[in-house]
Amino acid sequence: MKNYLLTGMILLSFTAFSQGFIAALDPDDMSFISNKPCIVKLASGEEIHGKFLGGSMINGYLNNFNIKLENGEKAKFKPEDVARLSVETSRLAKLAMMAESTSSIKELTSTNFDEIVNRNHIVFETAMRHNKKEKLRLMQLLNPGFDSHIKVFADPNAKETTGIGIAGVKLTGGIDKSYLFVQDDQKAVLVKKGNYKKDFSELYAKCPMMLQAFAGEKLKWDDVAGHVFVYAQICD
Repeated sequence: MKNYLLTGMILLSFTAFSQGFIAALDPDDMSFISNKPCIVKLASGEEIHGKFLGGSMINGYLNNFNIKLENGEKAKFKPEDVARLSVETSRLAKLAMMAESTSSIKELTSTNFDEIVNRNHIVFETAMRHNKKEKLRLMQLLNPGFDSHIKVFADPNAKETTGIGIAGVKLTGGIDKSYLFVQDDQKAVLVKKGNYKKDFSELYAKCPMMLQAFAGEKLKWDDVAGHVFVYAQICD
């Protein structure tokens, strides 16, 4: 009975699910987080606090970056040295991050909604690119707050679906047609809109309850963030 109730709750919550990942920052947006407090977690596990001075975005990935340490000295880091970079957001950065967010997540659980909406940090994590063996890159995490099982990163080559506009004014942005999924710190997997229905069972294979909940349902790319969110809630 519990499984049936959970399945029903999940499916009902999807009546409003759409988008839900935060928008990836463009190279021009890096100024939004300049001189903001940051925490660098090194690959060794050590944490370093300071202020983010800047970094270069190359092909959608954060390359070398610099911070000002608490003692006033400057330090430079490469992706292979870093596990995670968290930079406190400015007001403008928060607006950029919320560009693809949705209140539909609140339909499932208000606690997690609060965790997701209050995005006080822009997070970059090191992961292996899907098309480069053992090549580490610092990529922006697009699902902070519900990334316990699947981490979603921007695909630098992604195209967008068409947004909505009236009289030449763009009201809503398009949705990326592909993302990079990382499960259990493995190599990133390229997840595309065109293949999502076919790949759904493989992507969420570790959670039979998830597959049962969506068996026979019409799987829509617009709900991909909702699928990742539910996976984080019900799959251990």
